[in-house]
Amino acid sequence: MLRRLFIAAVLAASVTACSGGSTNVPPFKSGVLVTPSPSPTPSPTPVPQHLYVGNDNTPGTIQQYTIPISSTSTPNFSIASNNVVTVALDAGGDLAAGDNAGHLQFFTAPLSGASTPAATFNNGTATNNGQNVFTSAGDMFDSTVSTKVNFFTHPFTNATTPSSSITSPLLTGAIGTGLDAAQNLYIANSASGSVSNLYVYAPPYTGTPIITPTVAATAYRKLTLSATQLFVCSVAGATGRVDVYTLPITAASAPAFAITTGMNFPEGIALDTAGNLYVGNLGDSTVRVYAPPFSATSAPTVALTVGPAPFAIFGIAVGK
Repeated sequence: MLRRLFIAAVLAASVTACSGGSTNVPPFKSGVLVTPSPSPTPSPTPVPQHLYVGNDNTPGTIQQYTIPISSTSTPNFSIASNNVVTVALDAGGDLAAGDNAGHLQFFTAPLSGASTPAATFNNGTATNNGQNVFTSAGDMFDSTVSTKVNFFTHPFTNATTPSSSITSPLLTGAIGTGLDAAQNLYIANSASGSVSNLYVYAPPYTGTPIITPTVAATAYRKLTLSATQLFVCSVAGATGRVDVYTLPITAASAPAFAITTGMNFPEGIALDTAGNLYVGNLGDSTVRVYAPPFSATSAPTVALTVGPAPFAIFGIAVGK
């Protein structure tokens, strides 16, 4: 009996010595030692975002600004181009720009003031570019300011031509284009007679589109989308406006409201990852920023005048 008590005492002393005097046992799960996670878990470093502004002049550069912008922001650099009416970025930071004669340029990341086009090609037989937008796969849609939207499959080269086109009997002035998370394609149609409406095509873009009723006294241009709203520029009226639609779009959709404060013929529009809305105004060469939530009383929180003059803003984009 005394021998068994002695052995038990020795074993207890051994366990205490091995654990440094502590009775806490490291956590195990299914026989595997669990290493506690650091608390709090470090947050990943956010990827910097940039604003790109195109100039529809000769020479017409594409300027890059770091977000957030202020009224005194200056461009990080300018990419040489001409008569820029649309700019778009893919997920990797590559940039495509279109001019007012139907020519497209594709610049590969990383972008800089020394960037030159990796590919130059045409928007099919179109003599203009409306708004171009990249798919999640890196392919590209580009409207023609006419009866169709062309689709281009990457990789892009000097020999690239449209792989397909989207059209409709009532599509007469396709300008704005945008994609939602499900890759539905939205088209802003600026029809004759100062009326405009929207077209929505679901992948693979061969079916019948949703077509909204026409809106009087409008001249729709570029558009952009959040998860819940669609924003489209109109240059009709004294200074223009941004019409805001609630998603999803239906055949009965009409603008929920319009943003008018700070507008001066808005031609370009984009959203950043924080949900801020950027509007490029042709009338006074400004980019104005609006913070969510949006309403008919929304007013800009920032107004950046882009220069040097003359600077004709027709296309802006936000991305890497």
